[in-house]
Amino acid sequence: MGWIKGHKLLFTLMITILILVIVFVVSIFAGPGGNGGASVWSGGLTGIVKAVKENVTGLFSYRALQSQVEELEAENIQLQRKLTEAKLTRDELDELKELSEALNFEYTQKEYTLISADIVTMDGANWTNIFTINRGSEAGIKVGDAVVNGAGLVGRVESVGKKWAKVTALIDEGSSISFKLARDRKQLGIANGDKKGEITGFMMHADSTVSEGDIILTSGLGTYPEGLEVGNVKTVKYNSNTLLKEITVEPAANFKELDKVAVLQ
Repeated sequence: MGWIKGHKLLFTLMITILILVIVFVVSIFAGPGGNGGASVWSGGLTGIVKAVKENVTGLFSYRALQSQVEELEAENIQLQRKLTEAKLTRDELDELKELSEALNFEYTQKEYTLISADIVTMDGANWTNIFTINRGSEAGIKVGDAVVNGAGLVGRVESVGKKWAKVTALIDEGSSISFKLARDRKQLGIANGDKKGEITGFMMHADSTVSEGDIILTSGLGTYPEGLEVGNVKTVKYNSNTLLKEITVEPAANFKELDKVAVLQ
């Protein structure tokens, strides 16, 4: 019964042929004219058989055509998948190019590998201070690696799993960084994150000429590699007790809109 349901047209044709054969045989023995009747029926049967043959041939041709259509549909799906993968690859390359252009200081003179990653969870009281990315030791990421985005420095890797890593942002209260001015790299300073999610610091020399709008870069002393953009100086204030200039810094990275970063290797 299952075969009949799956081959209704073919089964109908077979039954039709069988009925015609039975009618033909009966007509030979019962019909008038003897052989004449057989001749007439023979000619009619020949035409019927021809029509049946054409229908059967058409049936198999239709199935062959249907098979070709299914193959083309499968190929189309594969092509669409390849186009999607190609677009993702192109997007990744564009993003890495953007990162390279944004970090166009000493960074470009050194050989680093950029490992792109997505931010998957935020941790801590201030959700912008600590976050988890979806790449880890399987990609070669290790504790202490610098994390950047297209604008500049984001933070550093604090812990690593096989397919994840936790990143402490530059604006976290526990972060500390040594920096220098982009326009005069002999002028050094120290900066830290604070409870407000900002960056504050001071210049190490009393005669520093730091001013509002100055771009500051990582100095290469301590945790971070040299030449990564940290941000720009927002305010400058002279501290009469320490005899040093204190600054607040606007981070280059927008921590409220982070969704993708890259780890420097």
